[in-house]
Amino acid sequence: MDKDILFCLIAGICYKIDYKYDYTKWMFRDYLVDETQLKGDVIYVSYTPKDIEKIEGVLEEERSPGYVEYTCIMDKIASDLPNHGMFLMHGAVIEYNGKAYIFTAPSGTGKSTHISLWKKYLGDKIQIINGDKPEVSFDDTKVYVHGAPWCGKEGWQTNTSAELAGVCVVNQSKNNAIKTIHPGNNIEFFLTQIYIGTGEYDLLKVVDLFTKMAERVSFYSLDCDISEAAAKCSFETMTGENWGEAKQF
Repeated sequence: MDKDILFCLIAGICYKIDYKYDYTKWMFRDYLVDETQLKGDVIYVSYTPKDIEKIEGVLEEERSPGYVEYTCIMDKIASDLPNHGMFLMHGAVIEYNGKAYIFTAPSGTGKSTHISLWKKYLGDKIQIINGDKPEVSFDDTKVYVHGAPWCGKEGWQTNTSAELAGVCVVNQSKNNAIKTIHPGNNIEFFLTQIYIGTGEYDLLKVVDLFTKMAERVSFYSLDCDISEAAAKCSFETMTGENWGEAKQF
């Protein structure tokens, strides 16, 4: 099967992507543009059989050729982001009142469940930007998060961006409590939640970007169950608003 070409715009970066399988095109569907819409530098993304073998070697189970190709392409995109002052972070992101909040945790801990609670009770006041791996960027003073095609099994993502106002580590608990934390005291955990390539200086680039993020954004640790009280706990602390006045349902 010969390769075809996709033209995409993701988080302000233009891509020309080689692909073979419809699955890849479907996963990038919300970011596709016409070639004439591309402006400035365009990053060309292609892959070799060796690249495919590498991805197959790290996947935990056998997957379709289309899934492997898509993962290979996203791996290349994520690896290149620090060269543009950006990184890919493991987390579920929601936007409320123009501000974004990242909920991060090891897979299976409940970050998707928690943002679902915000959505359940706050309705259309909430937009899910990404359910698994958003892209993070910076300007001179602020941090932003962007939807990306790498969005988890739920497929939650929106091709949009918002200013980041908070990062919250989710922990399963029978009680609901939230506290502010210093990200520097938890750097080992956070580096496991950020995509780091294998280049010689990739780790240093990511640490520098994460430090910039830590200087501009509030960080929290949330112990929670799956009740409305859990959503109320995180919402009121992170947004500074009253849950009863904000909730719709």
